[in-house]
Amino acid sequence: MLCLGLSVAHDAGVAVVEDGHLRGLIQRERVARHKRCALVTADFLNESLQRFGLAWSDVDVVAIATCQSWPYLFVEQERFRFDYDLNALARFPFKPEIRQYATAALNQPLALKRLADVVPRIHGGAYSEYLVDDVAGLDHERDALWCFEWPYYLDWWHKPHDQQSLGNWCARIPKLKEMHQGYMPIRVTLDGVSKPGLLVPHHLAHAAYAFYQSDADRAAVHTLDNGDVFRHDLGYVGGIYAYGEGNRLVTIGPNYNIHGHLYQRTAERLKLGHGSGAGKLMGLAPYGRARFADQAMVGNAYEVFGESYAHGTKTSLYTVLEPMHRRMQELLPGLYDDPDAWIDGVDPDARGSNDLRRAGVDLAASAQWIFEQSSLLAARSLSVGLARAGFPVPTLCLGGGGALNCPANTLVHDHGAFRDVLIAPACDDSGLPVGAAQAVVHDVFDVARESQGHGGSASAYRGLAYTRADLDRALAAHGEDLVAEDRVDAAADAGRAVAAGAIVGWFEGRSEIGPRALGHRSLLADPRPAANWRRVNELKRREVWRPFAPAVLKERAGDWFRGGPSNSPHMLFTAQVRNDRLPAITHVDGSARVQTVADDTGQFRRVVEAFDAETGVPVVLNTSFNGPGEPIVETPGDALRFLATTEVDAVYVDGVKVTRRGG
Repeated sequence: MLCLGLSVAHDAGVAVVEDGHLRGLIQRERVARHKRCALVTADFLNESLQRFGLAWSDVDVVAIATCQSWPYLFVEQERFRFDYDLNALARFPFKPEIRQYATAALNQPLALKRLADVVPRIHGGAYSEYLVDDVAGLDHERDALWCFEWPYYLDWWHKPHDQQSLGNWCARIPKLKEMHQGYMPIRVTLDGVSKPGLLVPHHLAHAAYAFYQSDADRAAVHTLDNGDVFRHDLGYVGGIYAYGEGNRLVTIGPNYNIHGHLYQRTAERLKLGHGSGAGKLMGLAPYGRARFADQAMVGNAYEVFGESYAHGTKTSLYTVLEPMHRRMQELLPGLYDDPDAWIDGVDPDARGSNDLRRAGVDLAASAQWIFEQSSLLAARSLSVGLARAGFPVPTLCLGGGGALNCPANTLVHDHGAFRDVLIAPACDDSGLPVGAAQAVVHDVFDVARESQGHGGSASAYRGLAYTRADLDRALAAHGEDLVAEDRVDAAADAGRAVAAGAIVGWFEGRSEIGPRALGHRSLLADPRPAANWRRVNELKRREVWRPFAPAVLKERAGDWFRGGPSNSPHMLFTAQVRNDRLPAITHVDGSARVQTVADDTGQFRRVVEAFDAETGVPVVLNTSFNGPGEPIVETPGDALRFLATTEVDAVYVDGVKVTRRGG
């Protein structure tokens, strides 16, 4: 069986799962060259299928992750769209009662009303940072479909949620195994030909990607993103608790966690941006102290705000920040002579220096502390709840954009009551197409799982590979401006060049999926000179305070870093740097976001080995191969454009060294 997985809001993408095998994922941002690019078009879908050597006629079923606050938008509805269709249920092995649930869910007048409200907002610029398609003429009745995020709630999900109630919820797992919660039947049409499909709730898709990629037979699953608990008119949740066993993935219930929402809103208040703001906040927080946080701000929506807030009653998107802001206003007069003064050591002329002001960095640190402590509480609560219900498990799988928060992941790993904490490389919305497809293949159709190689880096290399002909075409487009060297041991040469002070781009094989560069589309530099921190940031036109990650030979990681898991192939945990020899990758709190490099990284492993042979240091600075505001490079053409337009010294593309003529 061939299942096509789609994500159709921001971070749009297409994944193919054939029986239990993930053939790959294509993120639209990499093709359109627009970061976190939204929407699936007929052309993008057809081209993606062609890249996998497939056609629409090969597809058996379609799985589409739901869009949370977005409606489903069709820019060419006559070519590609999908609609709710109860008749499609006949294609899936559900019990008869799911037709009752789905029929009731289709009667959602509030959701229909919201559709009429949201589409005009999109005309006015909502979501514009993610859009490359012309949406000005979209009609809410013709070109859009309402999204009801979680189409049927169990009655007890609406009740106050704490550790005790979570234990009661977990006790229902045997009964819940008999249900398939949240799936909605659709008919998907591409160029006049229709296929049966299922809508998979957003956080169920996150949970599915987290669990099925983990290779664990049994696991607890926790998902979190920047969403704010559920809304009655959307069935919206900020995350779920789930339990995975074999092929089955059981949704225990919404977790009502709001710390992802608080984190995103804090990033926006600090003017760090929307789409990229949370990632920047994680880098900014170590410059401050968590002065504006306290234990009363830790917990889920019920525990921090009460039932009214948890049920969707709030004055604005920023209501979640009010306790922290009240404390901030109380403390400000006694904390600083000038809360807007720069912290010590700031170069006022550096890019991003305005972000390094006293009150601002302390606010960032406070949000980070609340996020970490709430993540730890959620993990412990889930562990206790499952154990009380007779389902103790040693493994926790984290999913959703919240799982990109490396310090929180490390705290949960070190103190969260689970032996293993596993996070897949595309845990944010970029992995939704894979999760949706795997949910349908394994959870619905009970197709046997196969190993995804989670313990190594290979599970990240699920993008596309390119040929020498692709590189030759890219070289031809630059005429005589670039020089290609074929007769070179690229990995050894790159390692020596980095040791000699060069910044190089390294490109090999299939691209990484998700937001982290893991050695197949990476920029590399020497981690020893402190000046390289600023130098690489300036090359990428990033804020000068943003940190970089170390890639370290796996077997020697313990010599250079302490804390966190010993195996960290996806750069999703932090550790403390053991000495002062690596200032370019050591953050101001002494931490680093470590990537352990094993044999399955390909030739990238040999680059690090070559650097080690030159320097005695088995660590290189590794950052994503992309320019300012761009997605990671995908094709040889993207890599050569970067070389031609930046100060990078060389790029290596599948074993070929390319430099600018004349140096």
